[in-house]
Amino acid sequence: MPDAASLRSSVSELAERAGLLLVDLSWVQPGRRGMLRVLVDRPGRVTIDECAAFSRMLEDHLDREMLIDCPYILEVGSPGVGRRLESEADWIRSVGRILKVESESEVFTAELLDYSGGCLSFEGGRTIPVSMVQKAFEVLEEPRQPGRSHGVRD
Repeated sequence: MPDAASLRSSVSELAERAGLLLVDLSWVQPGRRGMLRVLVDRPGRVTIDECAAFSRMLEDHLDREMLIDCPYILEVGSPGVGRRLESEADWIRSVGRILKVESESEVFTAELLDYSGGCLSFEGGRTIPVSMVQKAFEVLEEPRQPGRSHGVRD
């Protein structure tokens, strides 16, 4: 079994060099062969081609640095829509995306315009500290209906 801290640090550095954010990394070893699952993203949105290129780069890096000393399967993907947003990396990569947010006082769906200083800024001038967010996740953009904006309470 690989050293988790070294593996995470190494994969995170490689992702950063590739212009990506490491969202999650997990190692499972149900038998003799392990499985390394890596989720990456970036502001805007990561593409399938970028995931494939990063997978090849990561596989070469892992083999060259011998960070994993047993047979393993490597899976690289993106977190996808609907995954709960909680970390600073989640907020950074979600700028420009439509989020459904539940805070202590309201539930709304709006485009995240900025993340800075622990605060989320949404269209319509709404700003809330992340400490007040109880639950948030990305949603597919709904077609705008006449007379209705994304900032309207659901």
